[in-house]
Amino acid sequence: MSGIFPLPRQGASGAPARAVVRSPLRWERVLMRRPALAHPLLQRWVTGSPTPPVQALLGLFFILERWGRGPELQQALEAALARALQVQGRGQAADGQDGEDAAELSEALGRLHYQRGDYVQACGAWSQTLELTPADTRWACLARIGLAHLCFALGDWARGGRVLDQAEAHYPGLAGDAYLRAKIALNRAVSSRATLGPQAAQPLLDEAQAAARQAGHRDYEAEALWHRARCARDSGAPVQAMTLVTEALATARRCDYRWLQAQCLLLLSDLQQGEAAQAAAEDALLLGEALQSRAVQAAAHGRLSQLMAERGSLGPSWHHQQQRQRLEAVLVQSALPARLEQLARFDNHPASQASPVAAVLAPSDLALAAREAAALGEALAGLAGGGASSADLRRELRRLSDKAAQLARRLSPRPSS
Repeated sequence: MSGIFPLPRQGASGAPARAVVRSPLRWERVLMRRPALAHPLLQRWVTGSPTPPVQALLGLFFILERWGRGPELQQALEAALARALQVQGRGQAADGQDGEDAAELSEALGRLHYQRGDYVQACGAWSQTLELTPADTRWACLARIGLAHLCFALGDWARGGRVLDQAEAHYPGLAGDAYLRAKIALNRAVSSRATLGPQAAQPLLDEAQAAARQAGHRDYEAEALWHRARCARDSGAPVQAMTLVTEALATARRCDYRWLQAQCLLLLSDLQQGEAAQAAAEDALLLGEALQSRAVQAAAHGRLSQLMAERGSLGPSWHHQQQRQRLEAVLVQSALPARLEQLARFDNHPASQASPVAAVLAPSDLALAAREAAALGEALAGLAGGGASSADLRRELRRLSDKAAQLARRLSPRPSS
């Protein structure tokens, strides 16, 4: 979301004036701190015209996205993007405004597709953003952050980190943009936790939380708490994890951040047993369905399958496992790795073509993969010699199994495009 705008002024023809006063940080702060106040105004503005002002549409999407209602605006966003591209193609853009609008609309559609689990479409939208806007713009920075999300979803942590490096390096306004600093720090924390361990993520979470407070973005403050809870769980501190995730869930509910509510419920289910664990997973599944998020639904079905198996309900367990596999098959489509390889031009360290593995990872990335494999081996050895309870043992084995699967995907040759 990029600008503030006055109420529409009526010109001689009765049409609202197009002029927009740009002040991204001020306007975003209003939307972050007082979304419930801004929502009715923006809703009336957008629904009151077949061609609503782009900034009003994006402002409304910014609010509805966090409330889990972003798909309501998909058609309007796509129509606005088509209009902006048409005007840009005719060379009629005023001061580059339509080109900027097109880039911002494409970036927003990328976020919508990503949350729903349409990764190929998200990849295409963010790639389009980078083609529509110079490398040093805010929208290019946001698009690169989105592409890093996709790399992380595939377990390609090294490339995702490099794409984040590019997002930081190209955007000169980052120092004064607390919202994007928080967003980048959260993503780096996710990568560090997955590749280097929970302790490595803590300084980045401190940075993310401070930037989120500066931006007035309670969603990201809550998200940092959730990540801290995951780090505590991974560090073998379930009581601390429980305290942190409970606080994160309460904060997410206060600001109606429904995606994070679902993630907190999944973590609560992982930390609990019996009926409490099942209730949390079922609530997460309901939220995932409301959000149209395949990733959340798949995780919830997987947890319910495990819980049903533990109590001997093999039929329901099989059903949930089938649902999980169906959803994951859609998420990890065969075209996506190839599409990401096509985006190697946005990677400042393109992979060598000397060998199938080198086509995926550069030498420095192979060294990182080797360290991850060694860490997995040490963790498994620790489990073998420890006295963990059966529930804790199953939980830890499942986590390590997921890490091993991600590492295997990174080291596997990708299909050529």
